[in-house]
Amino acid sequence: MAKAKHPKLPNGFGSIKKLSGKNRTNPYGVYPPTKEFSPNGSPITPKALCYVPDWYTGFYALMEYKNGTFDPDKFALTTLNTSDSHNEIISKIIASYNRKNLGNREKKTFSNVFDLFYAYKYQRPNGKTYSRQSKDSTNAAFKKCSTLHDELFEEINADQLQRVIDECPNRYATKENIVSLFKQMYRYAYANNLCDRDISVNLSINTADDDEKGEPFTAENIRTFWKHANDNTIVQSILIMIYSGFRISEYSNLEINHTEKYFHGGIKTAAGKNRIVPFYEPIIPYIDSCIELFSCRPYEFRTLFKDELLRLGIKEKHTPHDCRHTFSWLCDKYDVNTLSKKIMMGHSLGNNVTDSRYGHRTIEELRTEIQKIQKDCH
Repeated sequence: MAKAKHPKLPNGFGSIKKLSGKNRTNPYGVYPPTKEFSPNGSPITPKALCYVPDWYTGFYALMEYKNGTFDPDKFALTTLNTSDSHNEIISKIIASYNRKNLGNREKKTFSNVFDLFYAYKYQRPNGKTYSRQSKDSTNAAFKKCSTLHDELFEEINADQLQRVIDECPNRYATKENIVSLFKQMYRYAYANNLCDRDISVNLSINTADDDEKGEPFTAENIRTFWKHANDNTIVQSILIMIYSGFRISEYSNLEINHTEKYFHGGIKTAAGKNRIVPFYEPIIPYIDSCIELFSCRPYEFRTLFKDELLRLGIKEKHTPHDCRHTFSWLCDKYDVNTLSKKIMMGHSLGNNVTDSRYGHRTIEELRTEIQKIQKDCH
């Protein structure tokens, strides 16, 4: 049976979601507009207002919620007509609502919306406490968007956002910071009816990641990390990166298969995408505790990473990408098969016809190779 098509709800109106499972008396959840966001900027679905028998009942529940006359008990007992004419009536109500809201919406500049977003994220009573570095990074990204500051937020287009990124003369990490700010601002603005759509979704950084160059950690550094492995999740995350070889930007979308004990994911190149890296046995106890940390934005992790190295007395300059260099060095040091190393790191097999045609490896074969690496690096 084809899924019923319902009118699109206005921005900032709330949502109606069909719940999973069968034989529910009230299979639709009715939710107020999103106001909360996770540390990485993703919307947090609020608690349901009520659960109702059909989508149309949910719509009128939201109407009464908007009007301040909402009674959850009333809507849990009511089933409304679901005919095509009913769809037309609701569509007219939504159109009228949109016209009214667009007419009443105060015109705000990019700077105005930034101030509202900043106050919501960093100054809200009982909100999450963020570090000074996080606040500084957000303010620094805003300053890089000076060409947008006085533009009306509603009238800014995606080309203007992309131009700010493309014309930024700074390093890749700075551009990453700008993209992150745009995405957070538009999520906030959309949820609060300050814009009609999120135009930040397809933004890209069109320059090479200048963190690709670097130096591996020394054997002494690695011993220091193991010595302090139980200090905090930052050290644990560094160890996971050293013994898996992924880029920092890849961890937020990795599949973690606990049953067969491997990471699955990757970005950038055809060889790098969807690659499999078996768990290195000694890091398994730390994997679950570091998942939330890896979901933070790369520029925030870089700050945590830098502070942790200073705390541990590692004074040489390093970036998170040096963990990937360290994985490569460890593979060479402990005679991991060259082809297996290329597959786990997502390196191209190049013009080597034999490797490219016959270079298949099972998970167990890769696991055997990665376990050659010795924890007590010397």
